[in-house]
Amino acid sequence: MNKHTNMAKKVAEYQKMVKNALKSCKNYSKSLDIQIISLASALRTLELANDDIDKLDVTTVIESTRYGQKMAPHPAFKVQRDAQDSVTRQMKALGLTAMEISGDTEDDPLVDLTTKIKNAGKNPIIVKRTK
Repeated sequence: MNKHTNMAKKVAEYQKMVKNALKSCKNYSKSLDIQIISLASALRTLELANDDIDKLDVTTVIESTRYGQKMAPHPAFKVQRDAQDSVTRQMKALGLTAMEISGDTEDDPLVDLTTKIKNAGKNPIIVKRTK
């Protein structure tokens, strides 16, 4: 959510953010634009769903079915879950991490661990057995 206007970012703002992340990783290509739009749309949907969930007082709704009424999770949670799945898939397809998208360079142990794991196989040390 934009902290100055209380409005969710537009898809174009997310597109710019994703493109910048890809360019900083030197992975941007014009052919990725459709996938970038898909990720940007999923990020916006996730933000909107999270905003809706923040306003809720309850997590369930009463649905009328042909068998009567039943409790069900609020639809915003399904939208949130679907958007999270889509964001995860698209980021994986584009080879991005949350750190690259957000641009944060704060000290985060999870980010440090992820970076170490990613870099672990780049320069392997080969230990030869001695006789």
